[in-house]
Amino acid sequence: MTARKATKPAISFGTDGWRGIIAESFTFDTVRLVSQAIADYVRSRHAAPRGIVIGFDNRFQGETFSRLVAEVMVGNGIPVCLAPEPLPTPAISFAVHHHDMVGGVMITASHNPAEYNGLKFKTPDGASADQTVTSVFEKNLGQSPIRSVPLERADKALILDLPIELPYLNWIRTFADYRMLGLKRYNVIIDSMYGVGKRYIEKLLDGTGHNVTTIRATRNPTFHGIVPEPVPRNLEATADVVRACNGHVACATDGDADRLAALDDKGAYIITPRIAVLIAMHLQRNRGWTGSFVKTLSCSMTVDRFAAEAGMKVIETPVGFKHIVPHLLSGNALIGTEESGGLGFKNHIPERDGILGSLLFIESLIGIGFNCASEAMAFLDDHYGTLRYHRVDERASPGTRETFARSVKAKPPKELLGKRVVRIKDCDGIKFECEDDSWLLIRFSGTEPVVRFYAEASSYEDAIALTEIGREMLA
Repeated sequence: MTARKATKPAISFGTDGWRGIIAESFTFDTVRLVSQAIADYVRSRHAAPRGIVIGFDNRFQGETFSRLVAEVMVGNGIPVCLAPEPLPTPAISFAVHHHDMVGGVMITASHNPAEYNGLKFKTPDGASADQTVTSVFEKNLGQSPIRSVPLERADKALILDLPIELPYLNWIRTFADYRMLGLKRYNVIIDSMYGVGKRYIEKLLDGTGHNVTTIRATRNPTFHGIVPEPVPRNLEATADVVRACNGHVACATDGDADRLAALDDKGAYIITPRIAVLIAMHLQRNRGWTGSFVKTLSCSMTVDRFAAEAGMKVIETPVGFKHIVPHLLSGNALIGTEESGGLGFKNHIPERDGILGSLLFIESLIGIGFNCASEAMAFLDDHYGTLRYHRVDERASPGTRETFARSVKAKPPKELLGKRVVRIKDCDGIKFECEDDSWLLIRFSGTEPVVRFYAEASSYEDAIALTEIGREMLA
């Protein structure tokens, strides 16, 4: 075993884990440092820990980073189950719960650009660790020497050979309603964005009668120059395939396959909260499931309008799926949604899941009776009003957040685009809500040096105009 003196660089856990630029802040040394902090946390709570599941996605050096984590864990006497290949984050999360482990570590930077990598910690429930856990990791950094043992020399009892992929896929097959999935025949386009979604959805739909075309399913650590985030600017190729293949619906998963977005049969982008509304409607109508609708601050008001009609309680949280997790754990939530692609479901692990989400979205389109996804979007407009969403991301310089917050609190706007501001929320960024349900949110990312401008209005042009107002306010 080797032990070395630990140092404490600037490492912090954001909305879902720690991320950094590879070879700059995310290095072999910093990964070992964070792993030791996690090991200290685990050992302080478990005298004989059951084990840690460790996975990685398609990013550069994922195998190496995950092995470094495993070597630190076994160096601290903690058993490890190390994934043999790149796997989706929800598969790692499910394995933690399925095998009754004390936690999980996933090496991924999720939807961030290719130069990033990161680390997520999963609790025994398979959920993302919240701040009460990650703050302990941060406090532990550098507090004890890094203990690491090469896996070849580790005690064999500490190396666990447990299935990871198969139990997850078997569970998904049990969760989905294959009778319902087989009632229509869609041309389905799946875009894995060079991430670990691979061809899972295509394989899970095998035998249902759907014609499935999967694109960008191969491994490429550079993501062929795209950012593996399922937002419109990164899905132009997907829209081209939808039109070329006469697709009825397209689903796109992000780099680690825990997020989901969709396109309709015209190639138009479908935001995740609208997907969530259709799935919630389907689960209510066709499965008889009940519960609250949990959404983050940046989500569409379509959720609120649907929930009011359906008699569902709406719970609004700060941005970050970890804020949705407690409501899923309690069993009181039917569904939880983020603007940024995260979806969680009752009776599943309390985790984002782009693979299960894709199946449930297709199932909901069929179960509610739509012939294609654009029919579903027209239905939402007809029933809950036309609402259009827009988001802009920009680089943020240090100190901008504090300066902006002071400025806006000193002189908040009274109206936006001629609509009276009726509420200002500051639980996560600053959100201005207007009398007609239009809104503007200005929020600084917890994982990147980025400020995000989110807006929703009755027209796309007005939504864009609101984000421009936000940019002017920040400037």
